[in-house]
Amino acid sequence: MEEKFVWTEEYSVQNAVIDGQHKTFFDIANDLSGLAAQENVKREDIFSGATKLRSYALFHLGTEEEMFSKYGYNGTEHIAAHNAFRNKVEEMMNAVRSESADAKKEALNMAEFSASWLRNHIMVMDKQYAPFFTEKGLE
Repeated sequence: MEEKFVWTEEYSVQNAVIDGQHKTFFDIANDLSGLAAQENVKREDIFSGATKLRSYALFHLGTEEEMFSKYGYNGTEHIAAHNAFRNKVEEMMNAVRSESADAKKEALNMAEFSASWLRNHIMVMDKQYAPFFTEKGLE
């Protein structure tokens, strides 16, 4: 399977923990996309893959927010973007769960939305905190 969502150095925020989490986030989105592309995949497996993506995304957003709090970064706008993502992913999980929905299609939508959102979010929002955390000595 060819990976659709690839982390490259341009996405680096100069923090090993966050960069590593972003890489994992892309990997999980790729896993879900690949799962949704399979012919005879079980609905439970699709749901499990979507749940894994949602759970990891929430874990990652929480990590960033903990860093904001710990180091005094004003992340009000950033957290609002996280909350909008959380709400959208919950909607998408409900669509994947729906018995009347095409779970594969909904999971693929979720993977594509999440990876696209993450790419944009890194380049627009996360890049804003990178100098702050570098100045604090975090790498």
